[in-house]
Amino acid sequence: MKPEPPAVEKKLGTDLKTFEQLPAKTKELEVLQEQAEKTAGPEHTALHQKIRDKSS
Repeated sequence: MKPEPPAVEKKLGTDLKTFEQLPAKTKELEVLQEQAEKTAGPEHTALHQKIRDKSS
């Protein structure tokens, strides 16, 4: 006897919403990375912390 597959349609909607948001999030992280490359010291550290927080 085969187990029932998980409900795909419920997760599909959530996955599609996440997929639609990826380009905007990637662009935001790229902008932050460019800013971090142009700074030094505490600002540089703060921007990298912000990038780590937003990427997870």
